[in-house]
Amino acid sequence: MSHFKGSNQTDNENHVIQSSGDLASPVTLETPAPSTTLESPTTLKPPKINQIQESKKKMLLLSLLMLFVDIILPLILFTILSRFISDILALIISGIPPIISIILNFIFRRKVNATGILSLTSFIAGTIMSLIQGDARLYLLREPIMSCTVGLVLLITLIPIKVGSFQMRPLVFNYAKNLGIGDLKGLTEDEPIPERWERHWKTYAVFRRTFFVLTAVWGFALILDAPARIIVIYKTKTIDRAVFFGVAFGFIWVNCLILFTVIYVRRKKNLFEKQIKKEEAAAVATANKEV
Repeated sequence: MSHFKGSNQTDNENHVIQSSGDLASPVTLETPAPSTTLESPTTLKPPKINQIQESKKKMLLLSLLMLFVDIILPLILFTILSRFISDILALIISGIPPIISIILNFIFRRKVNATGILSLTSFIAGTIMSLIQGDARLYLLREPIMSCTVGLVLLITLIPIKVGSFQMRPLVFNYAKNLGIGDLKGLTEDEPIPERWERHWKTYAVFRRTFFVLTAVWGFALILDAPARIIVIYKTKTIDRAVFFGVAFGFIWVNCLILFTVIYVRRKKNLFEKQIKKEEAAAVATANKEV
């Protein structure tokens, strides 16, 4: 191998000397032809499916399905059944579809969350208490109790508990991360979305602060929702009005929280993007100075 390498080097040097001596003759050294691998359209990677858009569509469909199963369908069932049977039985039967949804979710997807367990527990407890006492309003109390419990859980997750590798994080952050929402910039196009969330959480204080604020707002709002619903339940004259006013109040209250979340996130997103650009510009400037 050394023989061939040395002979090739000598021939190339002689050729260069001869070519440089004759200005009229063109240099016959040939540059290697550029590789056509990247230029060939057949070898390019197919366009990647936009995971962010898919997650947004998935979240929208999931929200609409939850709205129908948890609110619209029970309301329709109660309106129809209350004409033929007692209010207690109508409330219990109309509360079955959300419970079936939780059970099916566990059977087919092998997933059950804390909210699902709380809904199932409150349904059983509310049913037993209302049947024993013969008071339909006791069944309606399951909603404010659930709301207050979820609010307390949200506030508890704000406590920076760390045990071994486990570290408590705001519940809204975990919820958003599991859904994969948010157009977070990746180090590469193929960086998984969960890894992007973890990297942003560890790197940017503005990102962490956003989820602390959202979790705190939702926690306090859901706790305040409980006494408001209790007042509606016991101040209305009939069960029908208590059901409809309770649903209307809860729907308006939650949508106000959603509206606040959208506005707040958009504002923080703009500040967050500006911060990233400043940090990138500072990093480039530092690199240029070192060079």
